Amino acid sequence: MVEDLREQMIRDDEELEVEEEGVSVQFLDLRPWQRLVLAVLLFLDVALCGCMGLVMMGRVLPPF
Repeated sequence: MVEDLREQMIRDDEELEVEEEGVSVQFLDLRPWQRLVLAVLLFLDVALCGCMGLVMMGRVLPPF
């Protein structure tokens, strides 16, 4: 019985490996320069939201 379970696990692992090799995932099918622009815009968005949050909480005062 244990041997049957062991063989079943080996077969399942082999099927899983075949499925993983067949899948190629690109990040939204973007070119490298498009991914760079997206990353830069995301960084600027997070930085701007962080600065606005600090100003709203009164931790940082604008110079004007």
